[in-house]
Amino acid sequence: MKLRYLGTAAYEGVPAPFCRCRVCRGSFRAGGRALRSRTQALVNDDLLLDFNADTVCHSLMYRISFDNVRDCLITHSHSDHLYPMDLEILSDPISHEHPPLHFYAGEDGYNKIANEIGLHRMEERAQVTLVRHGDEFRTAGGYRVLALRANHTKETTPLFYAVERDGKRLLYAHDTGVFPEEDYALLKAFGRFDLISLDCTGCLGLDWDWRNGHMSLKTNLEVMERLRAEGIADEKTVFVAAHFSHNGGQTHDEMVPEMAKHGILVAYDGMELSF
Repeated sequence: MKLRYLGTAAYEGVPAPFCRCRVCRGSFRAGGRALRSRTQALVNDDLLLDFNADTVCHSLMYRISFDNVRDCLITHSHSDHLYPMDLEILSDPISHEHPPLHFYAGEDGYNKIANEIGLHRMEERAQVTLVRHGDEFRTAGGYRVLALRANHTKETTPLFYAVERDGKRLLYAHDTGVFPEEDYALLKAFGRFDLISLDCTGCLGLDWDWRNGHMSLKTNLEVMERLRAEGIADEKTVFVAAHFSHNGGQTHDEMVPEMAKHGILVAYDGMELSF
């Protein structure tokens, strides 16, 4: 399985427009991996994780046409993860000759996507399936997926996802604080994971608790310990931190050595991992 991080920032990006904080100024000067667009990822060239306002930018930046994408898992309905107005791109005559794109989303995201599909009369170009906590399903492209309840803004019906194909398992846990207790039994039943990507909006987490809504290194370590104790992860599991905010207080280069002490990779835009 292959995972490519197209974007790795929280809503405001890094550096955030109009911001003059130390992290934004330092990231602007450093360039390269310090520059982050909003979080989105691609699995095996055919499974998209979120459909945000940077989707067009990501397609151009990485020269990915997305014409192989069959499925898109939506974590929640905040605009940095779901930008429904851009779904019109899928409609005729704006785009041509692509197969249907299948979306999977919690209630609020489902309603927003269904509204756009109906508004632009593109039922042959896009479909959406309502997903609830604990649902296990097969995508149109053949992935086995488990939806978990995320610890995030309830109005957005937040989820995070376990994904399996050809015996390889990915846990993509973004825009969630410390996992709700009921998620652990579901994850244990799903099986051991090869790669786990954790929300780390709070970066090293020096000045805030970062337990609810989002996590930091401190709470990542807490979750990692529990995942290992439950057999959901082991010494071979690759852990990656992503979804960073300038409000966390550290630049990319400042996070890398500290995360490395705990065996955690720091994601960056364009990072690709095979497992």
